[in-house]
Amino acid sequence: MRLTCTAVEELMAGRPDATPEAALDVFEVFASGSLTDEVYILDNVAGKRIAIAPTGLKDKFRRG
Repeated sequence: MRLTCTAVEELMAGRPDATPEAALDVFEVFASGSLTDEVYILDNVAGKRIAIAPTGLKDKFRRG
């Protein structure tokens, strides 16, 4: 599944206290320097659901 960064930002705005992992319902969000405008959600990577997001987007919502 692919989501635009704008869609993810809107999702996060609706859940300001949530982590990106919780908002996207994934185990972990990984950063990719080569992605620019989409977040990829992969359903079965070593048995877990993960997301790959542009580095800037991941940094924007980093907690802690």
